[in-house]
Amino acid sequence: MMFRALAMSLVVLLAACSVQEFPNDHKVDPVAGARDRVAIAAEYLQKGDNERAQTHLRKALELDEKSAEAHNLMAILLERESDPKGADKHYRRAIKLRSDFSQAQNNYGVFLFKRGQYKAAAEHFELAAGDIGYPMRAAAFEGLGRTSMKLKDPERAEKAFQRALRIDSNMPGVSLELADLYFEQQNLDAARAYYQRFLKLTESQSQTPRSLWLGIRIERH
Repeated sequence: MMFRALAMSLVVLLAACSVQEFPNDHKVDPVAGARDRVAIAAEYLQKGDNERAQTHLRKALELDEKSAEAHNLMAILLERESDPKGADKHYRRAIKLRSDFSQAQNNYGVFLFKRGQYKAAAEHFELAAGDIGYPMRAAAFEGLGRTSMKLKDPERAEKAFQRALRIDSNMPGVSLELADLYFEQQNLDAARAYYQRFLKLTESQSQTPRSLWLGIRIERH
C-alpha cells in the first residue's frame, strides 16, 4: 500500500536553511540550538545516514526535551530502524507536546496504518486533513480514504478521496481507488472515468496487476 510522497519517505517538512555541522550550543538559546540540530538531523536522514541523524536528535532533545519536531523526527528514524515501540513513544510525545502538529499527526497515521491499527490511524489522518494550512493535506485525505476502506466505510472513503483530488488532482493512486470503489458500487460510468484519469496520470509507467485487472473488468461490463 502506497501513500503519496509522505507515506513512502516520511520526510519531515522543514524550512530550507543553511546550518553549520556542529552548532555552538552553549552560545545560543537552547530552543534555537535544538531547532538547528533537528534541521541537520533531517538532512542526514534524507541522505540515509541514520547514525549521524540520531546523534543530532539526541543532542536536540538534551537542549529542548519539549521539541515536538525532534520527537517527530526521532520517531521516523526509529521506525526506519525497526523499533516500532520507540517510534510509537516519540510520535505520541510529539503530538502531546503539540496537538496541532499536523506533520506528526499524519506521520503517526501512516505508522498506525502499516501496523493495522486502522481506527486509530483514521483519527490522526482526520486531524491532519482538517488543518487547511498543512502542505500535505491531500496526502492526509488519501490516508483517511484508505483507512476508511479498511474499516469497511466506503462512503467516508469516497468523501476523503474526493477531497484529496480537489486539493491535488495529480494523484493517480486516489483515482484508481475511486475507480475501484465505483466499480464495486456498479457505477460503471464513474468507474470508467476515474480509471481513464488514472491511465492518463500513469501513461509513462507500467501498470500493476491490480490496475490491469480492474481495467479488464470495467471494459467487460
